[in-house]
Amino acid sequence: MNKQTSVVVALWLLICGIGTATAQTMSYADAISQLAAACNADLARYCKGVELGNGRLKACLDANQARVSPQCQQTRIMVYTSIARRAAAQRNIGDACGADIERVCGTSHADAHLVECLVSVSPSVLSPICNQTFSDTGWRTERAQQ
Repeated sequence: MNKQTSVVVALWLLICGIGTATAQTMSYADAISQLAAACNADLARYCKGVELGNGRLKACLDANQARVSPQCQQTRIMVYTSIARRAAAQRNIGDACGADIERVCGTSHADAHLVECLVSVSPSVLSPICNQTFSDTGWRTERAQQ
């Protein structure tokens, strides 16, 4: 595995370890790309040898936040905020959109067809909080790109 591939894999694992984000949140792929571009030198300098997974690279960047470049610091904060917002929206979609799901999709719970149903309707049909939460999940954008 070459160095650039290693950095991309490491950043992907970093993003996955963020756990529990701008009208639209950024995709995980965009987050990885932005961190790779902004933090490559900082990761090599301050996090060399850090084992991948379980949020260890995120913890390393957090521990070294005062030393990383301003560009890395700014990008890190933006990425973490966006990904946290995306994860929260995905976790809370049922609560935020319960009434809309029942009214528009004919069900009272988030089932396997939820995304297809919500994508199929105009955003103006949804309540503002449901529309924003659904946008924040990233599912609308992901479906449009398929």
